Amino acid sequence: MGNLRKHKFDHMLWGIAAGILGACFGFLIFGMFIAAVQDVSFGRFIETLVEGTDTFHDKLVTVSILIDVVIFFIMIRKEYYEFCKGILAVVIVSVPVAVYLY
Repeated sequence: MGNLRKHKFDHMLWGIAAGILGACFGFLIFGMFIAAVQDVSFGRFIETLVEGTDTFHDKLVTVSILIDVVIFFIMIRKEYYEFCKGILAVVIVSVPVAVYLY
């Protein structure tokens, strides 16, 4: 059986890095959206999260990880299987966090 890796970025570590960056990007998008809807600054949104008075904790983790699902879908179609393993690892680790915050 030959090596299935097709590209230098088809590695689990690149997938983990992309999963973490995707979750951070999703956090920024969701945070900016909620801040705009509530008519507060993004900084105030972050302060509210840190204070623990916000009810968006579980939703924030869930929506942040949706970016990873999109990345996973794109990369699985390109047959970057090792890369997808890394993204899946990030998603699997984030699920208990979302359940805990719920």
